Amino acid sequence: MSRVTGTDEILRNIESKLGTARANRIVNKALRDTGDEIVLITREAVAYYRDTGATYDEVVRGNVKGAGYGIKSIDVGWRGDLSRWRLVHLNEFGYTRFGKYVRPQGMGAIQKAADKSKTVAWENMRKGLEELVK
Repeated sequence: MSRVTGTDEILRNIESKLGTARANRIVNKALRDTGDEIVLITREAVAYYRDTGATYDEVVRGNVKGAGYGIKSIDVGWRGDLSRWRLVHLNEFGYTRFGKYVRPQGMGAIQKAADKSKTVAWENMRKGLEELVK
């Protein structure tokens, strides 16, 4: 992963130019849009082992976190109502049944989605934050 230096200075310059409230709105919108796209990528990945559709439907994105701490983030995961993460864990890593290791059809699908999400996130955040320089 690439490392960007001087981000604090860049963010301070942007906030002083546009104001903190407008900069926060733009950053939050870019994060939410990126989170929505990552939800679609994750749903596409769990479609491998879609049986009842509950795992597919339970993929959600959270709200923007870390507003007062400088580093903002957004979570993408499972709602938790049906404890789907346990089944996803078994499908992602495999399991042992009757002494034999079982490799499900969608094994490693979430990891592939996470790898794809990194590049999508960088690209979407760059596009979303271009509004700050306009």
